[in-house]
Amino acid sequence: MTMKKYLLVIVLILNGTILPAQTPQQADSLHQLGRTLLNAGNLTEGREYTRQAMEMRKKLFGRVNEDYITSLNNYALTFSMEKNYAKAVELQEQVMKLCKKLKSPHKNLGMYAYNMGRFYYLSGNKEKSIIFWEQALPLVEKHGEEYELLLNGLGTVYIDLEDEKNMERILHLTEEHNLQELSKPCDEPACMLERAEYYKAIGDNVKAKECYFKVLEMPMDNKMKISVYESYALYLFDTKDFASAAEYMRLVADGEEEMGKTEAYAAKMFKAAVYSFLGQQYQQAIVCYQKTVAFYEQYDTSASRANIAKCNKGMGDTYSALKEYDKAVICYRETVEYHEKTDKNNSEYPKSILRLAKAEKHNKEYESSVKHHKEAMKLFDERGMVEEYADAAVSLKLCYAYTGKSGEMDMKEEDTRNARNLKLDGIINDTKRNLELTLTYFGKREYARSLAVIAGSYALKEEYDEAINYYSQYMPAIRDAIRDAFRLQSEVERMIMWNDEMSNIRQLRELLVSLPAGNDALMGELSAIAYDELLLSKGILLNSAIEFENLISAKGDEKLKSLYKCSKTNNEEIERLRKHAATNADWENVVKLTQENQELQLMLYKECQELADFTDYISYDWKNVQQSMTKQDIAIEFAAIDMGAWDDESYIVALVLTKEMKTPMAIPVCTFTEAKKMLQDEQLFENKNNLIWGVLTPYLTGKKRVFFSADGYFNRIGIEYLAYNGVPFSECYEVYRLSSTKELCYQRETIRWENVVLFGDINYNYSTSPSEETQRSLSGLRGAIAAEGFAYLPETRREINEIQLALKEQKVENVVKIDAAEASSTVFAGISGSQVKALHIATHGKYTEVKGGNDSESMKNSVLAFAGANMNDHGLVSAADIAKMDLRNCDLVVLSACETGLGKLGNDGVFGLQRGFKNAGVHTLLMSLKNVYDSSTADLMIEFYRNMMTGQTKREAFVNAQKTLRQKGYNDSRHWASFILLDAY
Repeated sequence: MTMKKYLLVIVLILNGTILPAQTPQQADSLHQLGRTLLNAGNLTEGREYTRQAMEMRKKLFGRVNEDYITSLNNYALTFSMEKNYAKAVELQEQVMKLCKKLKSPHKNLGMYAYNMGRFYYLSGNKEKSIIFWEQALPLVEKHGEEYELLLNGLGTVYIDLEDEKNMERILHLTEEHNLQELSKPCDEPACMLERAEYYKAIGDNVKAKECYFKVLEMPMDNKMKISVYESYALYLFDTKDFASAAEYMRLVADGEEEMGKTEAYAAKMFKAAVYSFLGQQYQQAIVCYQKTVAFYEQYDTSASRANIAKCNKGMGDTYSALKEYDKAVICYRETVEYHEKTDKNNSEYPKSILRLAKAEKHNKEYESSVKHHKEAMKLFDERGMVEEYADAAVSLKLCYAYTGKSGEMDMKEEDTRNARNLKLDGIINDTKRNLELTLTYFGKREYARSLAVIAGSYALKEEYDEAINYYSQYMPAIRDAIRDAFRLQSEVERMIMWNDEMSNIRQLRELLVSLPAGNDALMGELSAIAYDELLLSKGILLNSAIEFENLISAKGDEKLKSLYKCSKTNNEEIERLRKHAATNADWENVVKLTQENQELQLMLYKECQELADFTDYISYDWKNVQQSMTKQDIAIEFAAIDMGAWDDESYIVALVLTKEMKTPMAIPVCTFTEAKKMLQDEQLFENKNNLIWGVLTPYLTGKKRVFFSADGYFNRIGIEYLAYNGVPFSECYEVYRLSSTKELCYQRETIRWENVVLFGDINYNYSTSPSEETQRSLSGLRGAIAAEGFAYLPETRREINEIQLALKEQKVENVVKIDAAEASSTVFAGISGSQVKALHIATHGKYTEVKGGNDSESMKNSVLAFAGANMNDHGLVSAADIAKMDLRNCDLVVLSACETGLGKLGNDGVFGLQRGFKNAGVHTLLMSLKNVYDSSTADLMIEFYRNMMTGQTKREAFVNAQKTLRQKGYNDSRHWASFILLDAY
C-alpha cells in the first residue's frame, strides 16, 4: 500500500467512516498515524496525533495499560526530537513508573529504559543515563539493534567518565556483538558499508579495504553511492592517503551538485579542497576552494560570509605551500578584514593576523609584517593565548633577522612553559590511562604512537628520565608495528605511514641535542635508542621496495611478477592523470584506476605474505651490528638533527659504536652552518684540520676499520677524504661508506667477475655536432649542458677501451663494450633482468635541484645522457626510469659522470641516481658528488679496474687509484676526491 493510500485509510478511520468513535482500533490508528508522521519528519502533526491516541487509550483503558504507556513513550520522544530534553525526561519518568505498576513486565521495557537513559544523557546527567542503560542491557534482544545502541551509549559515557573497568567490559561485549554481526550474510551495499566502517574503527585496514572494494563494485543508486564514496574518502583521510581522499570527496561533491547545489554540496566541495591541500594537490585545492566560494557568494548571510573566510584562509595556506606569497597575502588580508568587521572576539582573529604577517614576511613586505606580528602578539597577550604568543614572537624574531634589524620583544617564556606543561600533563595522564586499551583494541601502531606521545610530552616538560623510559618502549613497539603493517601495504601506503611517523622520530632525535650536559647515564640509554632509530629509518622505504622485489624474483612466480609490474604501471598512470586532470571525467578515471590498483595491490601483497616475510631488515638493532664487528672496528651512524629555522642550532651528530661499548655514544660533530661552509669550501680537502674526524679521535684509537653511514649534508661531501694527520682519512683506516651500518649484518655472496657492460664514447648527436666553441667549453667536464647540448667526451673512448683490455687480460668472461650511436637508452634499458654483474657508464650526468620539489620530481631531475640525447628526450635516462629496472644480479655500478651521487635530501635518504640504482637492486655504487673532468676521471677509472684485477677489494682498488692519480700530478681534490664508493664492504 502506498503512503498516500495508507494515510487516506487512516483519515477515514478517524472520521468514523469505517469504525465507530472511541474504539481501541481508532486509538491504534491514531497512534499509527502519529508514528508515520513523526518518521516522515512532521513533528507538529505527529505529536498531536500521538497525544490524541494517548488520551483516547487513557479513557478506554486507564493509565496502567501497555498501550497507554506505549503512546506516552512516543509522546516523550516528540519532545526529545525538538531537543526539549527536560520535558522528555519528565514524561519518560512517568513511563518507567507506570511500567512498574503492570502485573507483568512491559514487552518494550528494555526500549523504554534505553530511552530514559538517552534522555538523561542528552540533558547532561550521565550518572542517571548509566543506571537506565545498564537496566536496559539484559532486557533487550541480544545482538539486536537496540542492544547495539546500548553498547554504543554505555561505551561513550564510560569513556567520558574515565571508568576503565566498565569501559573494558563494554568493549568486550561490543567485540562479541560485532563478531556475531560479522557472521551474518552480507550482500547489500548498506551492510557491506557498515562492515567496512567497523573494520576501519578497529584499525583493521586490510579488511576495511576489502569491504570497501566489495561495496564499491555493488550496484547502487546515486544516494547510496554518495554515502559509500564519502565513507571511503573519510577512511582514506584517516589512513593519511589525502590525495585519494580528495578524489573521492570531489566525486561526492559532484554527486551532491547533480541533486542541486545545496549546503551539502558546498560542505563536500570544501572538504575536497582541504583534502587536496593535505595531499599536495595544490591546484586542485584552489579549484575546489573557488567553487565553494562561488556557491556562498550567492547568499548575503553571516554564515555564508564565515564560510568564505574559511575558504580564503585555506587558499592562503595553499598559495603559501606553492610559495606564491603575493596571492597568499591577498587571501589572508580578506580573512583578516572579515574578522575585523564581524568577528573580532573570535580566537581566529589574531591567528589570521599572524598568518598574514608570516606571508608578508616571505613576500618581503617586512615593514607590514612587523606591524602585523606585533598586532597579533598584543591580542594573544590580552586573551591569554600563551602558546600562540610564543609562536608569533619566534616568527617576529625571524622577520627581524631577515631585515638585518634587531627588535625588543617579551618572549613570555615562563608563562609559555607553565601553560604548555599544564597541557602536557593532561595529555600524559589521558594517554597513560588508555595504553592497555589502545593495545588491545586499536593495535600495535596506535600503541607505539601513544608511547611516543608520552615520551615526547615528558621531553617537552624536560623530565628526561621519563622521556627516555618511554622512548625505550616506543622503539621496539614501532619496529614491530611497522613490520606487521608493511607486509600488507603498497609502496604508497608504506610511504604515507612512515612520513606520518616522522614527527615522532624527529622529536626523538631532537632530544640528542637538547638533553642537558651531565646526564651521562641517560645519554647512553638515549644513544642506544637513537642508533636503533637510525637503523630503522635510513632507507626504510627503499629497503622495503628492494626486499619485496627480491622476494618476487626469488620465488619466480610469473603471476606475481605480472601483478607487480601491472601495479607499477598503474601507479605511473595515476600520477600522470593527477597532474593533468582537468574535467570531472578525468577525475572519475583517476578514481577508477586508483580503486582497481588498490585491489590489485592488496591481492599481490596477500599472496606474497603466504610465500615469505620480506621485512626482516626492520628487525636489526645496535646489538646485531655490534655482534657483527671485531675489536678493531668502529661503526658510526651520522644523524642530521634539524632544530628549526636556525642552522646554528641544528646539528649533525655521530652515533658511535665499538665492540667494547655497553651502549653507543652520541657525539655532536658540527652545526648545519658549519656543514654548509664545508660544502662550499673549494679547499676543504687541503685543510689539515677538520670538524669531523678530529672530534672522533678518542674513539678511533686502536681501530683499523671505520664503517659510517652519512646523513644530511654529509651525503654531499666526501668526508672520508678529509685530512687526518696530514693525509686523507681514507688512507689512515679502512673506511667504508654504507647506506646504513646494518649492512654489517647481511651475509652476501662473493660475486664472480663476469658479464660486464661498458658504456662510453657516446654519440649524443647522431647527425649533428655542436660548434667548435661549444666543444672547447664543454669537453673538460662530464656534466655541463649548454644551449647546443651535450659535448662529445673523447676520453671516455680511452676509458672503456682500457677497462675492457684490463678485464680481458684477467680472463673475465663476456665483457661487452657499447659505444657511439649504439649506446642508446633502449640498449641500456635492455640490461634490466639480465645476468650483468658489473656496469660501467662513462657519460654526462646532471642533477637539477628544484626548490620545493618533491621526492618524485627529484628522481626525474637526476639524469644520465645516452646516444641521441641532443636530438630528443629519449636519450636521457632518469633515476625514476632506473628505479623501475631489475638489476638485482648487478654487484657494481660505476657512474663515471658528473653529479651522479647528488639528489634531494629526503626523509628516506638521497632521491637521485643512487636511489634509482639501489631500488633496481644494485649493491655497490661508485658515483660523483661534483662536476668531474674528462681526462682525470678516465685515468681514475682505468686504474680502479686494473687494481681490482690484481685481487684488491673495491675499497683498496679505489683508494690506490686515487693515490696514483695524485702521483700523476692531479693534486687538486676536484680530480681525486669527487667520487664516493657506497656499500663496498
